[in-house]
Amino acid sequence: MQVFVTGASSGLGEEFAFQIAPRVGKLVLVARREPLLEILAERIREAHPHVAVAVFPVDLSRASEVDGLLDNLADTGFMPDLLVNNAGLGDYGEFASSDWEKLESMLHVNIEALTRLTHAVLPEMIRRGGGAVVNVSSLASVIPIPDFAVYAATKAYVTSFSEALRIELREHRIPVLAV
Repeated sequence: MQVFVTGASSGLGEEFAFQIAPRVGKLVLVARREPLLEILAERIREAHPHVAVAVFPVDLSRASEVDGLLDNLADTGFMPDLLVNNAGLGDYGEFASSDWEKLESMLHVNIEALTRLTHAVLPEMIRRGGGAVVNVSSLASVIPIPDFAVYAATKAYVTSFSEALRIELREHRIPVLAV
C-alpha cells in the first residue's frame, strides 16, 4: 500500500504518518519544513524498516510547487492508495484588517491544493478499482466564526467537497472521509 500525507511535519499530519506507517509499503511525506520531515522520516524508518519513506518539502500555497510535486511523483510512478489531505493554514483576526497574503495562502492550501491533489489521484484510483481519501476539515466548517471567517469558510468547503465526493465515488468503492 502507498500513502501520501500532506502537512506531515507536525501535529495531525505527523501522527497520521506515524500511525499509518506499520500498514504500508511506501509513505510520501509532504510539508514546507524539510528538517522536521526528515526527522519524522528517520523515526518511521527506524520503527518500520520495511517502509520506503520519501520526503518532499513543498509549499502547497504555491501552485507551481504543487504542479512540480505531482510531476515528480508521476516520474517515479508513485500513485497513492490513500491520500491524506492534512495540510492547512489558519489565521485569527478581523477580516477587514487581516493580511491579504495570509488569507490568500490559506485559500491556496486549504482549498486549491487539496482539490488539485485529489483531482490528480482519483482517476488512477478509479481505474485500479480502489483507494481512499481523507480530508482534514474542522468543527469550524459547520458554523460561521467571527475573527476566523476565512478559515471557517475554507473548512466548510473541505467538508462539502468531501461529502459530495463520497457520494460520487461510492460506486467505485473509494471512501472519502472528512475529519
